[in-house]
Amino acid sequence: MHLVQRFCMHSLIVVVAATIIVIDYSLTLPYDTIVPKTRSSFVDDAAVAVAPIDASPDGALRLDMLFPRSVEPAPISEMFLVHYLADGETLGALAERYDASLAAIVWANGLQNGDVLMAGQLLRIPQLEGIPYQVQKEDTLASIASDFGINVEAIIFFEPNRVDYDTVLDPGQELFLPGVSPALPNSLLSLYGGVEGWAARSPELAGVIREGQTNMREGPGQVYAKVAQFDAGRRAHLLARHEHWLKVDIAGTSGWIRADLLTASQDMISQLPETNDFPPPPPVWVWPTYGRITSGFGPRWGSFHNGIDIANRAWTPIVAARSGRVYESGWCSGYGYCVKIAHSGSVETIYGHLIDDPVVSRGEMVEAGRVIGYMGSTYDSSGGGYSTGVHLHFTILVNGLAVNPINILP
Repeated sequence: MHLVQRFCMHSLIVVVAATIIVIDYSLTLPYDTIVPKTRSSFVDDAAVAVAPIDASPDGALRLDMLFPRSVEPAPISEMFLVHYLADGETLGALAERYDASLAAIVWANGLQNGDVLMAGQLLRIPQLEGIPYQVQKEDTLASIASDFGINVEAIIFFEPNRVDYDTVLDPGQELFLPGVSPALPNSLLSLYGGVEGWAARSPELAGVIREGQTNMREGPGQVYAKVAQFDAGRRAHLLARHEHWLKVDIAGTSGWIRADLLTASQDMISQLPETNDFPPPPPVWVWPTYGRITSGFGPRWGSFHNGIDIANRAWTPIVAARSGRVYESGWCSGYGYCVKIAHSGSVETIYGHLIDDPVVSRGEMVEAGRVIGYMGSTYDSSGGGYSTGVHLHFTILVNGLAVNPINILP
């Protein structure tokens, strides 16, 4: 009986020792010799292998951090830092501060259109090389990748884009294209004086265009020709002012925009110099009245008719056909009540057969379209005049010679 107890005790000790050895050996084996790796295992390992943004020693993301070999990228929560541009701060200083390329900052903020910089302007600082791209109509992931010379996977695997192979893109949607680094536009490099000049750009007095299809004109007034047209949101460099117009520059194009079409503080506007340095307004013609032309310019009844006759009811308003100075007003030889106006360029206009005394006086300056009298049928026969009914006789003289008003009126 004693021998049986000893045998059982020795057997128990052997079993316990063997179990301990097996357990200890199994703990020394690599995990993947026990559980084979799956595709999800690679992804989990990648999440450990790819450092988060704030773990990068220099604070910047690299492409090899986003796309390690044979693994999918870990989700990246941010692709831009946000910076509010301070007064006097340059783009070059900003690039150096964030260890970003000047071109990347330019393209990330639409600065390639040449708009002026503003103090307090929000700028996006990309944390890796690449550009944001706004999807256009008919764009596909494949066409975008082809246009920029990158693989579709570069767009899809960049997590913030939130797209897949079968994603239908929406026009206006923004994608980030990693690794794309277009050059700075040559036209603006020439304008700013090369890369160094662009890097030296800093905030200036500026306003933002408030409405789409805003016209820039050659001078401060609607009568001036249009220089260009700009969309809402464009930033304009404020240069000077005249009355309620502002002289501005947008991407190298200078001209005048009405102040109420720009968002700009009164403090900024008050800092601008008042200027008269702009060309004289071009001549603007308007029809002197409305009605039916009853007699044209040229030979008539064996004589020569030096104007046109426009008929309508009595007291129909008559206006100045162009801005100028009244040099005769009242009863005129031949015409009855009339107005004669001198304009720039040795041009004169004559308005005859008014119903009563004109409402403007000799020496008075009048703008185009201002009422100067009313239609009638007065005439002075002693001066050779004649009228058969209510109408306006209208004459244009250039250097003293009558010209056909139909060739000049709009």
